[in-house]
Amino acid sequence: MQKLSPDKDFGAGMAEETREVRGRIPKDLKIAFEIACARLEVTQTAAIEEAIKDWLKKKESELAPND
Repeated sequence: MQKLSPDKDFGAGMAEETREVRGRIPKDLKIAFEIACARLEVTQTAAIEEAIKDWLKKKESELAPND
């Protein structure tokens, strides 16, 4: 199994293949997210990618193979 590397600079300097991620979140959280992205002038895609990378890094020890 390939080790996940959230620190890796995914697709730097090259055209990157992308995939869609879907999920449902509470309405208030969605609105707060949209407002924060607009105020920070960050795309929602960039913010979601950052959040996923942070989550993967946080869960890294739980994802490690049990040797």
